[in-house]
This record gives sequence, C-alpha cells and structure tokens, in this order.
Amino acid sequence: MIDKKFQTIIDCGFSKIRAGVFNEEGANNPFFIESNFYTDQSNFKLEIQKIIVSLEKSTNEYIDNIDLMVDSSKTISVAISVFKKIEELKLRQDDILFLIQEAKQQIKKYYSDYNIAHIIINNYKIDNVDYSYLPEEIKCNFISLDIFFICLPEKLVFYFKDIFSKFNISINQIICSSYAKSINYKILN
Repeated sequence: MIDKKFQTIIDCGFSKIRAGVFNEEGANNPFFIESNFYTDQSNFKLEIQKIIVSLEKSTNEYIDNIDLMVDSSKTISVAISVFKKIEELKLRQDDILFLIQEAKQQIKKYYSDYNIAHIIINNYKIDNVDYSYLPEEIKCNFISLDIFFICLPEKLVFYFKDIFSKFNISINQIICSSYAKSINYKILN
C-alpha cells in the first residue's frame, strides 16, 4: 500500500465546487481549485471529475478518499438534553460517552431519515453548575449535557456517496460547510 501524503477536501456549494489538497506532513504545497459556476445539477458530475483529475495531476497521487463539505436547505438542527445520576463518584469520560450515545439513539429514533453530521456539547451541568467545558477530576451526584446535533438528509448523503463511488472515491466524513465556517469565525474573533 502506498502512503498517502495528501488530504483532500471538497466543498460542494450551491453554485460552485471548491477543492483543496493539503500535504499531511506540513503546510507545504497545498493545491486549490474551483469549478465554474453552474446553475443546475446536470453538469455536477462532470465538474467533480474535472476537479479530481486536476488535483491528481497536481499532487501526482491517486485520490481514493475525501472529506466532503456540503450545505443543504434541508439540514436540520436538533437540541437535546440528557442526564445521569452519578452518586458522588468521580465523573468519568465513559459517563459522558454514555450520555452522548443515549442522545444519538434518540436522534436516530425520531429523525431516521437524517444522518448526524456534527455533535456539539453546548453545556455541561454538574450538580446544577454550568460549565462550557468538562472539568477534570470532579466528583458529582448529577450530570446533564445540552447537546446540539446538525443532521443532513439521508438522501443527500447517499447522493454524494453514489457520485463519488463512481470515481472510486470513498467519503471519510461529511462536514456541514456553514458549521465549519462558523467555527473559523469564532476562532478569529
């Protein structure tokens, strides 16, 4: 197996496709490309193919997996709170993972036509004290998490997986573009 040197990210916007290939060993030699504007989806596959061919030529590396960024007007956001009694034990990472898994099951049950793209913990409430982060080495009786899920329609996820599979490309993860951009804005401010 050949060691991959590059990570490929493709952002499928409403009117343009943008892509970047980044050297995993450092910031050297990134390659960027974007498609022409398109007004309908009829030439979408052709634009994807052009971008893939161009990136493979630029990097001299076959692209077999990508990270995909998308936005959709059908994306939904769901907020949920989950809790657990701990009984004065030290809070463990397993307790948090259990609560996240419980919340994911609820989302999958009630929003079965959607795939979870992002899980964001907005608040940790430990014995009625709010934290924006998980404190280390804390004992508690009660933990509650306020979790925010960003979900993409399952049909949209299958649509993109189908398109890229035709080029023998698998999708590592699908990222909501607007969420990723909002994180960048928070970091810059």
